[in-house]
Amino acid sequence: MSTVADVLQTLTDMGFSEGKAKLALTETSWKGVEAAMEWLLAHADDPEPSGVADKSEEGSEENPESKEGTPSESKPIILTEEEKKAKLRRLEELRVLKRKEREEAEKSSEVEKEKKRISEGKMLSSIRKNQDDLEMKKIAEERRREKLETQRAKERVRGQIEEDKRARREAEEKRRNPNAPRISSIPPPSIKPVAASSSEPNPKYTQSRIQIRLPNGSTLVQTFSVKESLSSVRLYTNMNRSDPEFNGSACQFMTSFPRKVFTQEEYEKTLESLELVPSAVLIVKK
Repeated sequence: MSTVADVLQTLTDMGFSEGKAKLALTETSWKGVEAAMEWLLAHADDPEPSGVADKSEEGSEENPESKEGTPSESKPIILTEEEKKAKLRRLEELRVLKRKEREEAEKSSEVEKEKKRISEGKMLSSIRKNQDDLEMKKIAEERRREKLETQRAKERVRGQIEEDKRARREAEEKRRNPNAPRISSIPPPSIKPVAASSSEPNPKYTQSRIQIRLPNGSTLVQTFSVKESLSSVRLYTNMNRSDPEFNGSACQFMTSFPRKVFTQEEYEKTLESLELVPSAVLIVKK
């Protein structure tokens, strides 16, 4: 950005006196070289400002010898009509050149702004696309997880149905033949010999047999993996209970000994971490 001194120097280099240059800048509210030049062209025939003349006279009174030695400094230069026209033509050419330079600078600035806007727009579009991709992946993963949980729940229900059928067959067989031994479809676990030891380590359970007592006195029994969460037991209960008290909402569990009501956070914990292994009795709160 040009300073006041730079603007004055530019105008004086064009042939204007410092007094007229300052007057032009004052009259144009210091808007720059081009505005001052237009004012000077419009007032080319105006006399020098009085301030400049007064200063010249004061200088002459203080130093009369200087006035005698340099008469050209105290007398204004009188231009012929041809010289005035030539000077005006030159000033007009300079004004047009300055305007052209300013317009080109503004045009270049607009081009750079547009390039920056396009670049920022592309960057913003890329960021939004990445966010959309991440959101779609998250939704797809959530749907896959829900589908897997639903499939596991269905498998547990089918297993329970088969277990109920087997239990009914055994009950019917026992009713018909009370002395017949109970035949279980589940093979007995193989017993591996272990070395004698003074203290036996705690067994590592992989499954837990959960008995669920409903408000009407009926029960549900199912075997779960110890790594499954308590919410899986709740889902199984809601899908299999048919007691009149069931209104479709998620049930709440508690134990009688020790007496405990499970919190919402505990439904996300595993049966193993809640110490509901190898078996447990859960009571559905009314």
